[in-house]
Amino acid sequence: MTTRTESLEAYKKAIRTHYEIEKQGKYSSFLINPSRAKLRQLCEERLKESNNKEDKLSFNLVFGFEYEASNRNKLKSLTDKFRPIETFLKKETDLTDIEAINITALLVDFKPRPFRVFNTKSFGIQSLSEEVEIVELNTIDEERNTSLLEIKTTESRKNIKKKIAIGIFGLIGIGSVGYAGKSIVFSEPECMQWQKNHFEVVDCQSDKQKGFMMQSEIIPFDENKSQLIKIEVSDTTTFFKNEKPLYWYCKVNGKPEFFNTHGLHPETGKALKPVSQYIINKYVK
Repeated sequence: MTTRTESLEAYKKAIRTHYEIEKQGKYSSFLINPSRAKLRQLCEERLKESNNKEDKLSFNLVFGFEYEASNRNKLKSLTDKFRPIETFLKKETDLTDIEAINITALLVDFKPRPFRVFNTKSFGIQSLSEEVEIVELNTIDEERNTSLLEIKTTESRKNIKKKIAIGIFGLIGIGSVGYAGKSIVFSEPECMQWQKNHFEVVDCQSDKQKGFMMQSEIIPFDENKSQLIKIEVSDTTTFFKNEKPLYWYCKVNGKPEFFNTHGLHPETGKALKPVSQYIINKYVK
């Protein structure tokens, strides 16, 4: 069973992956080289656009007051609170405070958020105040081909146990109840496809994709490969850290395309090479 700790790590990993995409988006000037001041300004912009009450609740829990446009100076005095988020996005440190992680999700506009919603939607189990354990799977109704998955919860304060139903799963054309229940609860991806600048999870059986989606082959899901993201660079991009390259490239039609990690070019299949100062000087600067 996926634990709450594993779910939180998956949440943080998903936020970081989405951050690489958002760096090329509307608020790229805030995110390409994030600083505490830039993240504070971005937080204001995101909250102005957000109608999500959860976002404002997370803000209140982290900064200690409700966000309003008139509180701008008050937030400015708390700029240093964005430091852990800055170093987290730069992969220099980790984040352990859930509400700070939720603010990070807001900054990069990752959904579903906050963690409580992500945990429920991604793993089918909500466990913020309760320890949840799957205990049994009832007999299938032969006519309706359905089953009831029951779970046992332990409330830490009252120290009592009770069973609650969390859903009725339609098991159409699936021979194994255990396998079906697992696949629905944990939503394990099976296939993925390169779409413009990143991999997306897709239906393995889909042969009716339209538009640009047909340009790339649908392949079995690979967690390591799925982290690959095509990056747009500029002369202000930081290419090295401690003399080690931060990006990889491959030439396509005589020009380099840059990526966030090593591997193979998703369209040509050629091996990506670590960026060099020569390539930067010739093609970027």
